[in-house]
Amino acid sequence: MDLMTSVLIPITMFLLMLSMGLTLTTKDFERIIRFPKATIIALMIQLLLLPIVAIVLGLFFDLSTMLAVGLIAAAATPGGTTSNLVVHLGKGDTALSISITALATALTLFTLPLWVGFGLEYFGSDAIKVELPIVKTAAQIGLFTVVPVAIGMWLRGNKPKSVNYEPMLTKLSTLSMVASFVMVILSDAQNNLDGAMGVALPSTLLVFTAMFVGFYIPKAFGVNAKDCATISVETCLKNMLLSLFVATNSLQSIEATYPSVVVITIMIPLAALIMLLYNLTHKQTVATN
Repeated sequence: MDLMTSVLIPITMFLLMLSMGLTLTTKDFERIIRFPKATIIALMIQLLLLPIVAIVLGLFFDLSTMLAVGLIAAAATPGGTTSNLVVHLGKGDTALSISITALATALTLFTLPLWVGFGLEYFGSDAIKVELPIVKTAAQIGLFTVVPVAIGMWLRGNKPKSVNYEPMLTKLSTLSMVASFVMVILSDAQNNLDGAMGVALPSTLLVFTAMFVGFYIPKAFGVNAKDCATISVETCLKNMLLSLFVATNSLQSIEATYPSVVVITIMIPLAALIMLLYNLTHKQTVATN
């Protein structure tokens, strides 16, 4: 278990973000200027609204400190390369998806440690007092997110042939991510499964809430259906390896990984469903017109 938390997860995290960097250029950040409303709304939902939803769910279901903080960490993480892929395959707005992912990942360097620290303070008790070093946690997140993304972007710009390795790195890091979750569960299978089941309902409600608010809040502000579907995928299909990284490395708690274990089992099928419904609705609209 120590080998996984100290070696496998950090390496996987680095490779995943490096592969993301290989898909990005400065134009992806410049695109934000083209659709500021959609981007700002998506960021507010991802980095502000969803952590608040997680806090409310933690209170409503009377979760233990680490389960609640794990749920907050899962809610506060940005999307990842998988969300970009689902949006692309589902004929959503790929440029918007990439832009949101890139900017949210950079902002998470500051927002995620603050939300996790708040969760520890708010849900902590006299029996459980865990101090989260905010600066150290931010540095850890930056080292395994912003730094590899920057390296990937530099390689793309200066060593164009390195882009050819992106599919392999993405597949390798994805397989490693799956292996990480499997190892977390198998390290103490019965207790971990029982723990995950205990937080299954609030974690599931978090993902479904992310899906609905990700679509209908932008829609209420006049964002088109294609971008609403894109934002919905971004808000419900998250980079769970990051929340797992925080749980195992910053919090050093297996219990805090349980919400991530639940979320990862439902977020990809749900994100695919979003794009399927969008395409079916879009075809019906086109046929009607």
